[in-house]
Amino acid sequence: MIKLIVSDLDGTLLDHSKKVSSREIEALLKVKEAGIALCLASGRMNAEMQQVLEEIGHQAYSVSQNGAFIHLDDGSFLQSKLFEPTLAYEVYQILQEFDLVKLICSGEANYITHLTPASDAIQARTFQPFLVKEDLDHALQSAFAVCKFSMFGDIEVLLALKARMQTALGDQLELFISDKDCLDIMPRHVSKGQSLLVLIEKLGLQTDEIACIGDSFNDVSMFGITPHSFAMKGAHPEVKQQAAYQVESVAEAIAHVFTHNQKFALSQKGISQS
Repeated sequence: MIKLIVSDLDGTLLDHSKKVSSREIEALLKVKEAGIALCLASGRMNAEMQQVLEEIGHQAYSVSQNGAFIHLDDGSFLQSKLFEPTLAYEVYQILQEFDLVKLICSGEANYITHLTPASDAIQARTFQPFLVKEDLDHALQSAFAVCKFSMFGDIEVLLALKARMQTALGDQLELFISDKDCLDIMPRHVSKGQSLLVLIEKLGLQTDEIACIGDSFNDVSMFGITPHSFAMKGAHPEVKQQAAYQVESVAEAIAHVFTHNQKFALSQKGISQS
């Protein structure tokens, strides 16, 4: 029996206008009425995720910043995983070699040294404005809290940066393309999947009692912990290969969950269903 549905946001639950469609809202209402818990798992900040939940009138668990933070469905904090200050500074020094929009992420905000037309275009995709902090280099030397680096730009430049990071610090980092123009850099062993394992242990759930829905490489870690994994059909082929099912929408994945739970309930009663 699936007791928890975990959904990514961008490219999954949210459309290109950062909105949740009426079809998805209706499906999520059925989830709530059935007593199935919901968790949002995203590269976004928890505050942004709570804004989405408020707009759709839902309460949910939150795995934010690609697994750096976990919040319970009442909003209370469960866990955080941050960069060690010396590693964060090393990462930042390598980033200076590349012409990209560079975001340094904490739990509460996304920081940038200066705004440009390129960063303005990225900022339009977020729910909260970037905070300009010109002295980021100095701040990082003073143990400024960092949970994630997000780099935006040309995919070839991002891939070159990824290769450079893997060579220099690969055994200390998690690196993945989280969007068509974004590379996320996380501390080693910090991912959506790792944080979900912490959350379900807290909730007393087994891995086969959750379903995960996503569309990008930062969702693959979730797919690996449950047999009920759903990749969006528009996802990269390598992402889709890691999921058990492919769907057009979160609503379609939720329909699969209800069918599974119905079959499970019948099997518990000793009734087979053809």
